[in-house]
Amino acid sequence: MKKLSIMNNSRVPILLHNKVMSCLRSHLLIANQFFHCTFDEPQIFYRQKGSIAGCALLNKWQIQINLNMLLENSDDFINEVIPHELAHLITYKQFGRVKPHGKEWQSVMTQVFRLDAKRTHSFSLPKPTQQNRYHYHCQCQEHLLTKIRHNKIQHKQIQYCCKRCGEVLKQISSS
Repeated sequence: MKKLSIMNNSRVPILLHNKVMSCLRSHLLIANQFFHCTFDEPQIFYRQKGSIAGCALLNKWQIQINLNMLLENSDDFINEVIPHELAHLITYKQFGRVKPHGKEWQSVMTQVFRLDAKRTHSFSLPKPTQQNRYHYHCQCQEHLLTKIRHNKIQHKQIQYCCKRCGEVLKQISSS
């Protein structure tokens, strides 16, 4: 008998969980056929906080999902985040420890799953997460930084640059 692939401390609507599992299983089947092998089904964990949409725990063969983002974005979230995180697991099994969003991961996304190999998500942060962020800007956009990153900037330990335009981030004055 197959064990249930859900681990969580919170309530997940069964319809959403079923959609997550359906997406996971369909992409797992694609990977199995492409690589001519059988990958085990990873466990799914639902977490409630943070700005990270999902996380692949390679050695444990698990995927963590941000429950708040899932609840706010449902189908779009599932169709983007589940294959993204599964691609990390597949990449690890096929190629070992490589650069997280390197050419191997990109090839799993584009050649196996036939999806865009996007590094980051564009989902809005849940309201409680936004409230715990510090507003910074560059010439092309606004950035929300965590308290840890904000404090490092304030104590002159580090400068952060925008990955898009390369400009050093500056705090937006709260006046």
